[in-house]
Amino acid sequence: PVARSAAPSASSGRAAAAPHGTGWQSGGASKYLSTGYTIKFYDKKSADWLAPYVKKSAADLQRVTALPVKVDTRPVGWDYVRPKGEILVGVLHRPCVPPADGGSQGWKVVRDGSGSKNLSCGFYASSVADTVTSGHAYIDDEFLTSAGKPAPSMGETYFRNHISHELGHTMGLAHANRSATRGDCVKGSDSGQFPVMCTPTNAYQDKRAGTYVQQYDMQGLRHLARGGGAVLPPQGKVTGIGRKCLDVKGGKAANGTQIQIFTCNSGPGQSWIPQQDGTVRALGKCLDNYRNASTNGNKISLYDCNGGASQRWKINAKGQIVHVASGKVLDVKGGSTADGTKVQLHAANTYKRQIWVTPT
Repeated sequence: PVARSAAPSASSGRAAAAPHGTGWQSGGASKYLSTGYTIKFYDKKSADWLAPYVKKSAADLQRVTALPVKVDTRPVGWDYVRPKGEILVGVLHRPCVPPADGGSQGWKVVRDGSGSKNLSCGFYASSVADTVTSGHAYIDDEFLTSAGKPAPSMGETYFRNHISHELGHTMGLAHANRSATRGDCVKGSDSGQFPVMCTPTNAYQDKRAGTYVQQYDMQGLRHLARGGGAVLPPQGKVTGIGRKCLDVKGGKAANGTQIQIFTCNSGPGQSWIPQQDGTVRALGKCLDNYRNASTNGNKISLYDCNGGASQRWKINAKGQIVHVASGKVLDVKGGSTADGTKVQLHAANTYKRQIWVTPT
């Protein structure tokens, strides 16, 4: 089946002009609740089948927005009236009925299976002006087997992205297409992929595991979280010797891509987020000490975030970026300031090639 999805619509209080950026669009809201959200399930089947994917997406949503995003697997029933701060998710057979014009207004949700084939949908409500106050999403069971596993035509990662796409709608994000043309989403140099929030027939088909959002989707989430007063981890350039920037070679998010220094520019390969969990992220992936080795000269690259010791860093008072497990630091090989000089692991010393200015 081809994954299809509804764009979000607000039940009330919709902003006059939706904020947006390159590669992401808001459905109309401009901020989140400062108290965060709890995702619940309509029935036990929905919880059993969807919770593993919802939990992974919720963890990423919480990390990106710096707001609480909890998951409660206790079923609430199909007639449950959600309060402010709750998002409900359920599995139904063909639950979504799109409007005749294919737009974002006039969608219907049905429980009798009379909706469109291969179509899931998600919506947000805005009972407080300009704010995502709650949401609800419905996943078509045609994307799953009778045992509740992703259909072979989708696979695990594609299905996780499908769930994440619908949760994105419940969190106020619209389809990321730049116009009504379904194939014109921004394919980012950050990942080489379309945003998760792109129209699904064009999005997340690469099946890349390990991340809920691409760089562009993340910017939309950060914008809405900032509007709600969230204190976000800083994002920006990391500058070092010769005023050169810490750079993902070629702006490529492939696992193992070498980290280097390069003349500072506006590319996403130089946009870093030092997280509270000790990771340093760019392009939706993590700064990684290859195989967690402690040898001087060990490769520093980009890799899928995995929670391992190879991806835990701290920034000390001297401005060194310290690999926690080894105690060694990021070092510009040979102290060269030439574009393309590799960044490596090395024992700490007093040379300028180990001093970095990080986003604040």
